[in-house]
Amino acid sequence: MRYLKNWLSTRPTPIKVLDIAYIITLLPLVFFIKLPIMFFLLLVLILLLIDKKPTAFTLIVVAIVGAVAIFFSLYGSFNFAGLSRLKLFVELLVYVLLVAISLQRLTKEINFYLKISPLLLLAMSLFFFHSIPMLIYVVFEVFILTTMLLWQIMQTNVYTSLRISSMLYIVSLPIVILFFIFFPRISFEHAKYGFKGDLTHRSGHDGLMYLDENALLVPSQRIVMEVGFKDKIPSPENLYFRGSVLYNKINNIWRPLTTPQIPFKPDLPTGKITTYKVTLYPTNKRWLYLLDTPILLPKNAKLDFHLESTMPKPIQETFLYNAGSVLQSSYKGTLPESLKEIALNYDLKSDPKTQMLAQTIKTKFNDPHLRLKEVQSFFKAQQLTYTIKPKPFDLNNSTDSFLFDTKEGYCVHFAAAFTTLSRMVGIPTRIVTGYKPDWSDSIENYLIIRESDAHAWVEVYLDGYWRRIETTSFASHIKDNTNQENNLESFQNKKGNWEKINLYLHYIKYQIDTWILEYSSLSQKKLFSYLKTDTVFLVKFISSFLLLIALLILILYLLNQSRCRDTLQCTLDPLLQKLEKLGFAKLPGESLNRYFIRIEQTEYIPLSALNTLYHQLRYQKTIQNDAHEQFKQEIKKVKKSLK
Repeated sequence: MRYLKNWLSTRPTPIKVLDIAYIITLLPLVFFIKLPIMFFLLLVLILLLIDKKPTAFTLIVVAIVGAVAIFFSLYGSFNFAGLSRLKLFVELLVYVLLVAISLQRLTKEINFYLKISPLLLLAMSLFFFHSIPMLIYVVFEVFILTTMLLWQIMQTNVYTSLRISSMLYIVSLPIVILFFIFFPRISFEHAKYGFKGDLTHRSGHDGLMYLDENALLVPSQRIVMEVGFKDKIPSPENLYFRGSVLYNKINNIWRPLTTPQIPFKPDLPTGKITTYKVTLYPTNKRWLYLLDTPILLPKNAKLDFHLESTMPKPIQETFLYNAGSVLQSSYKGTLPESLKEIALNYDLKSDPKTQMLAQTIKTKFNDPHLRLKEVQSFFKAQQLTYTIKPKPFDLNNSTDSFLFDTKEGYCVHFAAAFTTLSRMVGIPTRIVTGYKPDWSDSIENYLIIRESDAHAWVEVYLDGYWRRIETTSFASHIKDNTNQENNLESFQNKKGNWEKINLYLHYIKYQIDTWILEYSSLSQKKLFSYLKTDTVFLVKFISSFLLLIALLILILYLLNQSRCRDTLQCTLDPLLQKLEKLGFAKLPGESLNRYFIRIEQTEYIPLSALNTLYHQLRYQKTIQNDAHEQFKQEIKKVKKSLK
């Protein structure tokens, strides 16, 4: 500790400051640079520890080793096509910069490029990390680099540099915030020039429903949509975001109609319209996901006979739209004979057990309502289990396999089996796919929809109405990811305070992600739109900013009020600082007594009386009451002699 204290209290050398800056900025890069470059840096470190000025031959060898390290680090991944990949290009720049810095550092000669190189390394590291820890680390990096710069310029101790650096940080914070919010953003993903970002399409929904090993199951937690409701979020039983509607099962894949579109005659439901804003991330699909039953659509969107909402072209960029729906689980609609025939179709050669069951139901009940009720009762009686890891199915008789053998599956298997059995008993049925978000992923009027929320449910046609049926509700047990079995009630009761805390933490993280890490030109436009149209938001924004400034002024005031824990030393410090400015600085490791004697003998400054008083006050237990006042007067006297 004493060594560290002495080291921190000594004057910084430019090389020492640069070395600290390199250590700070290189740390995050260590996580991605390749092994050959790591070996190269290790070689340079060994040469630096040897502490001998390298010869020209040594530098040439180091340069060759660096070039070889770059070659093997990027071997196989770098080609002409790879030049268009921004991250790979920046990785090459980082390696070249590291080799150049190493060569210059070995010469122990500091030039302009060596001074700015830590900043370049910091800037390049931002291309590889996109997380909250990295954001915090970058703030730390900038703070340390600022402190190092002050330490070098002011030639003072590191504690003073830290204090001034903190004050500069506080003063600059409002300006940084304003620049961050209002400075025009450039999005690589949307740029029509230069490098292209890695376009990521997000979707847990592709318009089809597979029963084989490609069955739709996307456990990813990536966000597909964000929905902001004008009023409160609808209840969970109304949160069905409709996507594609499926009629035909071909090769264990449920598909939409391939026949020409049926003319759509608007006969939409009336009632209270729930309005909401949707931010839909690129899916590369044409579907817009709207709550059942969609009424208000964005411009250019089309609503067809099956209530599918689509855009003319696949959605390749983030799409913001307003929409409105009448929340209900059924709607009035016609069913042309051609479509009725399709909605009753099933494979006569498959699922003999289910066909036998259906025949029994048909014989027993003539009324379609009673037949449907009997189908639902059968599903409940089968003690089916909902699990994302079901046992393998017999794909030749998938409904038989699910209902009578494995009795395990998720939404896809429940919907497919229910549709097949309903059709067998003579009820027109179809499958709807889309998203059913977890209601617990919401705060106030804000809802997050993830890829893992992709869902499939069933609609049956009775009495001129299409009626939604949530087929997974017939599961009597749920197996979690650890394959432990629970009943539905106990599974729901597992959610407690920890989950709520976790949700709020996630919400905070999400806000940071959205408004800081992913603050793009799109987010900026969104913010500007709120500021222009929402007076309450504008007032809150200005008030928050003013409150922040007031808080920063308070912190600045407190920092500026240097607390003195050693009264004697604080009284003496101004004189020591003045002597230092005059070029009579205290040497490293020199005691105050020797320092005063040296200055008095070499510079003829009368310090002996002050020296005596200081050590009496510091070490003598009994001393006159006015000794401290005498000490102050002696300091004034010495300071006058310096003018």
